[in-house]
Amino acid sequence: MTTPQPPTTGTSPPPTPLPLPSPLLRAMHASDQAMYPAAPPYARLRTWVAACPALSVRFWDAAAGGGGGGADVGVIIVLPLRRACWEQLLCGAVKEGDVEVGGMFPSGAGRMGMEGGEGKGEEVGLHVYHVEKFAVVSGESGRRRGLGGGGKGFAEFALGEVMRRVEAGTGWRVVGLSALTATAAGKRTFERMGFKPTGYRELFVAKAAQGAHADASGTDNQQVEMVCLYPGGETGEGGSEKGADGVVVSASEMTVKYSV
Repeated sequence: MTTPQPPTTGTSPPPTPLPLPSPLLRAMHASDQAMYPAAPPYARLRTWVAACPALSVRFWDAAAGGGGGGADVGVIIVLPLRRACWEQLLCGAVKEGDVEVGGMFPSGAGRMGMEGGEGKGEEVGLHVYHVEKFAVVSGESGRRRGLGGGGKGFAEFALGEVMRRVEAGTGWRVVGLSALTATAAGKRTFERMGFKPTGYRELFVAKAAQGAHADASGTDNQQVEMVCLYPGGETGEGGSEKGADGVVVSASEMTVKYSV
């Protein structure tokens, strides 16, 4: 008689990192626009990804999805920035949506993992523009695997893959990582990974448009303005943390984790 064996756990391979396809990038952009009023245009997002495709990754799990047919379980997009540009981003002197490839991305960004890559010794900050775990990760399959072992959450797992690629494919010296968090869940995730607020925040304030009137649904027309709060208490674009006589509908906070 054969003795039944307990099911094995943690033995399945982690999700496979793959290039980010255009349809998925478009879906991510639409999601960002719905959540973040100052989301960059799709053309700019596409330019970022094209300039450093190795740091825009989707993760495929062959065991996920209905019937085990496989599915994407999450994505990450990271922007590599020259140190001076990255430090300007941390304090709000450069806005996330204004990041440009020319002059801001380090040398060798487009040749990561290729022979003849450049950038040895260049100081670089890595900015996490987007990281998202899809709902398909939840459930028995995702819990069994632990997304790479060690009980890592998806964001930590995805950032680990990004750092592995940077270390293997460039000569950059990474001085730190940053992220502009726009949701409560996002803030908690980066706090758990040791990210700290820089003091720069963006508030999105809904105000009644000048000469506004109720539309057919009975709702007053409104416009959303961005109010910037800088380190040290300075406020930009004529607002205050209380909303400048409007209603704060969304808030984002810049966070950073310096390399040691």
